[in-house]
Amino acid sequence: MDMIAACGLVCTTCPAYVAGKTADRALQEKTAAEWTAAFGMEVKPEDVVCDGCQSTGSRVFSHCLTCDVRACVHGKGYTTCAECDDYNGCKTINGFFGMCPDAKPTLDGLRAK
Repeated sequence: MDMIAACGLVCTTCPAYVAGKTADRALQEKTAAEWTAAFGMEVKPEDVVCDGCQSTGSRVFSHCLTCDVRACVHGKGYTTCAECDDYNGCKTINGFFGMCPDAKPTLDGLRAK
């Protein structure tokens, strides 16, 4: 079963989640290099380990720990943005969709249920 992040990304397909579950060092190194280049922040291979956005454990990718979307959703007591009445007009999640457009159909699908 897929774990959906607060923002609509699918945690269970994320390289950090997969690497955390499989201890795949090559995947950690490859992902760290890709994310460092793509996002302009230093990502170390040992940082590419996560149990998913909905996890209450300590293994959450460092960016996710400071994510405005995640903080807002969890602060409101929701699981994802799909539950929020402000979803359509929210500048935070709509700004995120500009960077990660694949998240929107996932949240839209959850809202339709």
